[in-house]
Amino acid sequence: MNIHSFKKSLSLQLIAGLLMTLSINTYAEDAFMTALTSGQVDFSFRLRYEHVDDESKAAGSQETDAFTARTTLGYKTGDFHNVFGYLQFENTTAIGDDNNYNDGTNGLGTLPTIADPEGTEINQAFLGAKLFDKTLVKFGRQILTPRKAPFHRYLGTVLWRQNWQTQDAITLTNTSIKDTTLLAGYIWNNNTIFGTDRDMKAPIFNIKYDGFQYAKLEGYYYDLEFTDLGGLSTETYGIRANGAFPVSEKVSLIYTGEYATQSEGDNAPVNYDADYYLVEGGFKTSFDSFVKTLMAKVSYEVLESDGGAIAFRTPLATGHAFQGWADNFLVTPAAGIEDTYFTMVATGAYDTKLIVSYHMLEAETGGFDYGDELDIWLTKTFAKKYTVGLKYAGYDASSDVGNTKATDLSKFWAYFAFKY
Repeated sequence: MNIHSFKKSLSLQLIAGLLMTLSINTYAEDAFMTALTSGQVDFSFRLRYEHVDDESKAAGSQETDAFTARTTLGYKTGDFHNVFGYLQFENTTAIGDDNNYNDGTNGLGTLPTIADPEGTEINQAFLGAKLFDKTLVKFGRQILTPRKAPFHRYLGTVLWRQNWQTQDAITLTNTSIKDTTLLAGYIWNNNTIFGTDRDMKAPIFNIKYDGFQYAKLEGYYYDLEFTDLGGLSTETYGIRANGAFPVSEKVSLIYTGEYATQSEGDNAPVNYDADYYLVEGGFKTSFDSFVKTLMAKVSYEVLESDGGAIAFRTPLATGHAFQGWADNFLVTPAAGIEDTYFTMVATGAYDTKLIVSYHMLEAETGGFDYGDELDIWLTKTFAKKYTVGLKYAGYDASSDVGNTKATDLSKFWAYFAFKY
């Protein structure tokens, strides 16, 4: 090959290489822009009226009302090399006077609490990476709920409130082992329903196994250390089993058993040990009538106290789902709780649903009753996107000596919700 031919060949190779590089870069840019712009938008809206009658407040300040609206707008990108992003904004607005109730941030502690302060914030903002087969890593602000609602006993969104709880965390979810879901993560900040932050150092671990025909198993470890609020820090280990046994074509017996043990976190000011128990049993059945399905169960749940000084706690739970919807036991009293309760859930024609529960609440130590609570919730869904609901919670306090929850409390809600 003469020098002229060599130069010509080299020039053609360089041009071809340059064109290929430009093509690859253009393709990468196009793929990135496609992933960025071909994602999915989500939107939700919930308008709610809430009435509270709290007899622990002074006469003349026991009843209050609130109209609030919750709006969320989110966007999930498409995948780019198995990486995607999600961003969601959340707004809570008070319609009318928001100075006649305690929203948890306005300093009106002498008034009944309706914990829905106004505000706009980034509810979620994370990057997701599908790094390995059946493995998802999320980094950033995210919803963290190892169990489906309403069973957010340890980690929840507090989804009944208008401003949801989220966590700043890194999490890994893996389903590569058959019938097994493994969640491991680390939380460094808790974003509360009041729009405030709580710094944390919190490794978490949860594993679920669904391979048995009549049992689902779960094990968990939550080491929740609150950097500036050591009194909330806890270390919890637990196991859970639940399932159903069919006894006929339309009837199944259901059960749940759970045990956990808890001690103080590394920076907690007080040492303690307390256990948690849950035992429940009931049935599910279906009908060919207006009532489509019926579930009924009896439950016994215990949050132990250590000598009456401090009790088993779940500071990141969706507390509204436990010990009654009146939210009288969001923080476990020092004497602990024994909650014996009945729950009935019925679904009907035209996408209707009725939930009724009745709680008999006692102190785990101290020998006194707290009181009883009746909860009722009726919903109707339209076109699978629109929901209207009525909800009531009525706590009737016991007059036993030593009762730290000795005043009646009732709440009523009416709401409309839309989700796209």
